[in-house]
Amino acid sequence: MTNRPVKAVKKVLSAGKGALPEYRDGTKAIFNYEVLVPLNDVKKEGFSDKKEDYKSIDDTRKPYPDGYGKPMELVFGKKFQLPIFETCLQSMHVGEISQFDIDDRHLVTYPMVAKKLRDISRSDVDPTHKHHEGHHCAAMGPKKLGYEELDEINENLKSLRFIFHMLEVVQPENYEAESWQLNVDEKLASVETLRLQGNELFKAGKWDQATIKYREALGRVDTLLLREKPGEPEWVELDKKNISLFLNLSQCYINKREYHDAIRTASEVLKRDATNEKALFRRAKAQMGTWQLDQAEADFTKLLEHYPDSKKLVDTQRVILNKKKKELDEETNNVYKEMMKGFSL
Repeated sequence: MTNRPVKAVKKVLSAGKGALPEYRDGTKAIFNYEVLVPLNDVKKEGFSDKKEDYKSIDDTRKPYPDGYGKPMELVFGKKFQLPIFETCLQSMHVGEISQFDIDDRHLVTYPMVAKKLRDISRSDVDPTHKHHEGHHCAAMGPKKLGYEELDEINENLKSLRFIFHMLEVVQPENYEAESWQLNVDEKLASVETLRLQGNELFKAGKWDQATIKYREALGRVDTLLLREKPGEPEWVELDKKNISLFLNLSQCYINKREYHDAIRTASEVLKRDATNEKALFRRAKAQMGTWQLDQAEADFTKLLEHYPDSKKLVDTQRVILNKKKKELDEETNNVYKEMMKGFSL
């Protein structure tokens, strides 16, 4: 037997179909994999051809605690922590099943990657679970990962056999990229795309789905703001993008009768633009929905001060407001009368 270290030796177990896909930056590979630990000394004897000479320790088809619980997705060119995966996968056809015997020098990060995937899987099974770093004492060697078989490999790195099953290959133009995949310019452009998608959903009366789009866009703006210094022109210009998103969210919440959220989002607009016409009107309308009638009156008054042309619209809402005030006064009087009955002789 040779003593030279094995790098990555491929053996096709089941042929795939069609031409070899183009694997370029942004290409998404969707696949299952299983990890087999050799029970023999690979450095001296090489990889065995006998199935009984291996122990399966990781399988994406198995749920926590034995695997990821679903097919894995890898986007090429995004610096995945196991580069050897990209090397192996880009040789595969869709539908192909192949085994790769991989030398330990390419698997230094495997235990930590497998731990993260299992932690994610555990969160799917148990939503109350929080990811945590393993216990580590400098005098005791490598950090404990919380999974016995992974700890063993982490402490004594081994060459491993991986079996990959390529399920699907999707080119970047054929799927919507997730936020983490985007560079700064792409993320900035995606904010407007999400806003427009939200608008279309809103027009269709799909307010829950529109809300999701607007909130996702706000999240991306927040991520971009972290790159800028607060108060600087670039930060201010970027923060302005929040205004239309919060305005749209506020109207969604009003339509869904979620008035407290409508007030909160309209107030976010007014923090950035204290006399914004739509924000003042929507917050006042939402405050009427929560019976904060004095606050609603104050916003309507401010609206008229800055936008006299809105008088007809405000007058319509004040009719409703005054009716609510009358209802509230009557209810208060009735409660007071009931209380006074207890003091009468």
